[in-house]
Amino acid sequence: MAKLQLLTSEAHGKLNVIRGEYLDPSFAVNLSTVMVSELAFLAHEYPLFFYKSARSGEFQLAALLGFKSGQNLFLENGNWMSRYVPLDIQRRPFQLYVPEASAANSDSGHAGAPTSGLLAIDPTSPQFSETKGESLYNDDGTATATLLHYQTIFSHLLSASEQTRSVIATLVQHALLEAVELNVTLKNGDITLNDLYTVNVKKLNALTGEALQACHDKGVLQVCHLVMSSGAHLEVMINKANG
Repeated sequence: MAKLQLLTSEAHGKLNVIRGEYLDPSFAVNLSTVMVSELAFLAHEYPLFFYKSARSGEFQLAALLGFKSGQNLFLENGNWMSRYVPLDIQRRPFQLYVPEASAANSDSGHAGAPTSGLLAIDPTSPQFSETKGESLYNDDGTATATLLHYQTIFSHLLSASEQTRSVIATLVQHALLEAVELNVTLKNGDITLNDLYTVNVKKLNALTGEALQACHDKGVLQVCHLVMSSGAHLEVMINKANG
């Protein structure tokens, strides 16, 4: 288990973060929570699905990165093998400090905004070093442009999560999500993923009147079409998995 510390200039003033290399174990995930605001980029490279949070039981939107736990097919020798990196991956190895009272609302370290807005790190992560990388603090203890960059990512994640929750709530309200069983045939054996959800096309096409207008006004229709079109990337992932 990572031993998190609140990030401060006093304790971590000499610490650098290594960017452009994905060395931390937290990058080895097969699913990344994503925001509606980044779907237009994600849909060009990743299969997109919904899943139910193990903590809250609520639906989340996610990019599929691999077919089994710990498998990230977009990660190769510390390099990210696609043009767009999901925001929840970009923010790592930093986490947003979430008070215990609101921790149940957070699955990826960015939901449930604390009043303090403090970042937390595991200083033993291979993403941090005192001899290489980009500094987090200036000599006077102020945040560098690099640290401000990460703070901006978290700020966007917090604001974008509200829009994402609203869109998902509308999808659930109109019963537009359905469970999907993903059967993947690989050289080393078949894999079945059965904890994913996608858009119910039949119910989407049946929307009329106020329900259709509401889904249009909230951007739900666009989200549905982006999620549905992203399935084409599964074949690319299967080829990657087969080497």
